[in-house]
Amino acid sequence: MTAPNERAPAPRRADVTAAPRPQPATYPWHAAPEPRQLAAADRPHVDGLRAGIVTRAFANSIDLVVVLVLVAGGYLGVAAVKYLAAPRSFRFPAPGFAFALLVICTVQGIYFTLAWALGGRTYGDQILGIRVVGRRGRKLRLLPALVRAFLCVVVPIGLLWVAVSRHNRSLQDVLLRTSVVYDWSPGSALARGSAQSSLS
Repeated sequence: MTAPNERAPAPRRADVTAAPRPQPATYPWHAAPEPRQLAAADRPHVDGLRAGIVTRAFANSIDLVVVLVLVAGGYLGVAAVKYLAAPRSFRFPAPGFAFALLVICTVQGIYFTLAWALGGRTYGDQILGIRVVGRRGRKLRLLPALVRAFLCVVVPIGLLWVAVSRHNRSLQDVLLRTSVVYDWSPGSALARGSAQSSLS
């Protein structure tokens, strides 16, 4: 019983818990799948196989750009020295075509020789995943690398023999018993200079 002047207490509201909002879907409607790792047996195995004309042509094109950049850098260096020596009478050097061609061929020969003798491949070879090896699959020594570089510079058309060769060999490869093979795997036997009897 309540007094006449007192108001009846208001009924208590039941505690209502807000329903959780649905989380936005991801990927776009489910969780992203875990990346699948291919087993070594499922990966394409090309290391040790001889490269074809397309791969080698692309690698040579990249090497030509590298050589031209080196020559251009040397030209700018010579121009800078001449400017510092006589700034008032400075003029950019204007070498003749024959001299410029000789410089480009010389730089290219040195570039090929050092790249093949030291690391087994040039910058273009590195990008395309190929390597120059000798008859037994080993890295070229300095003299064979020098002879091969000379032949590649003097007779660059010898590369076209790869297109008709059953073993993907250029004229330089036939004369020197060398091969250009794929070598994508880091720390591979080819990189370490181990023998590959299949190249003989």
